[in-house]
Amino acid sequence: MSIPADPDTARSQKSGYTIPVLFFLSPLLTAAVPQLTWLFLPLIAIALCISFWRGGGDWRQLLQPNLAVGAVLLVVLYVVISAIWAANRGAALEKGGLLLVMAVILLAAVRAIAVLDHAQSSRAAFAFAAGAFFGAMFILVELATDGAITRYAINLTSLLKPKSAKFVAISQGEVMEINPAQFRRSVTLLVSNFWPALLALSAIPARPRRTMLIALLTLAVAAAVLLSERASSQVALLGSFVVFLFAWRFRRGAVRALAVLWCLAFVLVLPLVFSAYKAELHMMSWLPDSARARVILWEFTAERTLERPWLGIGAASTSKLRESRAVAEQPEGFIFPRNTGQHAHNLFLQSWYELGVVGAVLMALAGLALLLRIPLLPWEAQPYAVATFAAFAGGITLAGGIWQTWLMGAVGLMLLYLQIAATARAPEPRINF
Repeated sequence: MSIPADPDTARSQKSGYTIPVLFFLSPLLTAAVPQLTWLFLPLIAIALCISFWRGGGDWRQLLQPNLAVGAVLLVVLYVVISAIWAANRGAALEKGGLLLVMAVILLAAVRAIAVLDHAQSSRAAFAFAAGAFFGAMFILVELATDGAITRYAINLTSLLKPKSAKFVAISQGEVMEINPAQFRRSVTLLVSNFWPALLALSAIPARPRRTMLIALLTLAVAAAVLLSERASSQVALLGSFVVFLFAWRFRRGAVRALAVLWCLAFVLVLPLVFSAYKAELHMMSWLPDSARARVILWEFTAERTLERPWLGIGAASTSKLRESRAVAEQPEGFIFPRNTGQHAHNLFLQSWYELGVVGAVLMALAGLALLLRIPLLPWEAQPYAVATFAAFAGGITLAGGIWQTWLMGAVGLMLLYLQIAATARAPEPRINF
């Protein structure tokens, strides 16, 4: 005679599979479609919060802020206030609200991880590492085959047809070739997921298996990043390796050094941009065209920054004040017109231009507060956390707009991945990142 299953146990088992499945699908599907980062962040958070409540947790514990959260909330408040003078008031309010929602979701999700038992956190962490590996393999195949899978999907249905032919070659209504630049966001995600995934794999007890899986993930990500020809991701990945080696030997020293560099970047970005332009790096034919264009864009943006240095032009307003290419001046030999872009392609410069001195200080403090929480993580996890921050900072120094929804979602997911991997690597003490 069979004994009926306990409904509570059945629900618990079902919930136990939900979290690892989401952690597996998240890095895999967001690598294929980066715009999904905004979706997976709340999905994972909801699953974690449900597990938290079922474990008897008090929901009020989920929203207990720390210093880092407080610093982020100050940025949110200032972004919303900047709508008063912003060139694009609607965008400033929208981005401020979105940042607030994502910050609250992330805070609740990170707090909820604390109630997962070691078996649950380990399953979720290993599932994430597997998803990160298969995501890297997918992008590697796409880059090696001119986006064969993506081309097939696009040509299969008109719903997926690109709105512009900027990164695709279209013949007779069909996409025949995809430029590697089309996968630039995907490659950025591979780099941001890399160190949390390595941290998760480092928890595998069997050394031969651990070494093999770490080597496979490293080769897959490195090959995809190299094949992508995306300089910002290549610099970010290589730089994070150097930082990781330093942090492995000097954990506290690496955190302090990175904190100093982070703050100095806000102080020195304008002088460095003007110096690069004055040295005529934008005229150097040996530099990649993208680098030469960046020098021009950055210098022009820096000039505009000095017109409203204290409060800036308002959050997410760069594209609103951008001149059309037909009007913008393009001197002879310039690879790019003297103009701003859709965004500054540099977090530090964009903070100055849109938020002024006040906003730049608040952004610096938010990053600093986050960095200073790294020593609270388990000892084994700290070098990986430092390398993760270095990879993020390296990427946004050369590319990316800070208000892009997919990028804000990616940052939130990156911190979630890091927390779940740290918990799996060293379950005690359970300090929230």
